[in-house]
Amino acid sequence: MTTDQTERTPGDAARSRIGSDVLDPAVKVSRAGRFDTMEALHALEDALDAPAPRRERTWLHRVLSTLDVLSAMLDAQRARDEDTSSLLTEIRREDPRLGPRVDRLRAEQADLRIAITSLRDQLAPDAALPVDTADIRDRLAALARRLRAQRARESDLVYEAVNIDLGVGD
Repeated sequence: MTTDQTERTPGDAARSRIGSDVLDPAVKVSRAGRFDTMEALHALEDALDAPAPRRERTWLHRVLSTLDVLSAMLDAQRARDEDTSSLLTEIRREDPRLGPRVDRLRAEQADLRIAITSLRDQLAPDAALPVDTADIRDRLAALARRLRAQRARESDLVYEAVNIDLGVGD
C-alpha cells in the first residue's frame, strides 16, 4: 500500500467529486457566516454578564438589542445555508448518506430561530413587571448552549464530509 492510498479519506473523495471551484467559495461563505454568528453570540454573552443591579431596564435593553443582532445573523446564515451553492447543500447533494444529518441541522437551526423569537417576545420590556435578570440569564445561556451544540454538530458533519475545519470563531 502506498502512502497516497493510506492517506485518502472519504473527505478527499468528496472534494474530488464536488471540486475546489465549488467547495472553496462555499467554505469561505460558511466560515464568514459562522464568524458573524459567533460575534453576535459573544456580544449577547457580554451583555448578559454586565452588572444589572439598579439598572435592570438598561441591562434588559442591551440584552434584547444583542439578541436581535444574533437573530438577524442566524436568519442570514439560514438563507446562505439554503442556497443551492451552499456548503450544506453541496454535501447533501454529493453524499446522500449525510442528507438526514443536513436536514437535522437545518431543523435545529429553525428551532433555534423560533426559540429566539419566542424568548424575545417573552422578554419584551413591560414597565409593570420587574426584570428577573437571573431567569433571563439562565434562559439565554440555555439557548447559547443549544446554538454551540448545533454548531459543533455542523462542524463534525462538514469535517466528516470533506475534511474541512469550520471552527473559525468558535
